[in-house]
Amino acid sequence: MVMRIHRYGVPAPVVRRVFDLDRNIDDLFGDFLSAQPALRFRGLPRIDVAEHADRTEVVAELPGVRKENVHVSVDDGSLTLKWTRPETGMPEGSAWIRNEIRTGEFSRTIDLPHLVKLDAISAELTDGMLRVVLPKADEARPREITIR
Repeated sequence: MVMRIHRYGVPAPVVRRVFDLDRNIDDLFGDFLSAQPALRFRGLPRIDVAEHADRTEVVAELPGVRKENVHVSVDDGSLTLKWTRPETGMPEGSAWIRNEIRTGEFSRTIDLPHLVKLDAISAELTDGMLRVVLPKADEARPREITIR
């Protein structure tokens, strides 16, 4: 008996639809089980927070946001980032095929791990990356204690 084996047992268009369905499910539920799935769906930026001996640095992704649309504040041990991403104009007679870039007003608050020198805080926005440097207050810095 001779059997003929095909690479795909079903027609290629059916296989393509299955792969498209798989990709669509990944797009819909891809980050569902991750540690912070809500960030992706709410349009919040990814951030890095690094603590050093003398400061804490916060870096946030803010692509397409101008510095005049970003507000940084520190209050009661928390850093708050607020920004606005304006809507892009759509020419008359056009329609979205896919619209994933979030626009509008956003806010994110991060609890700080130490007291901060408020008058020494700096922030800069370069190439869509916001970098905030929060120097530690003298009381928060580690220091060597001399034993008498």
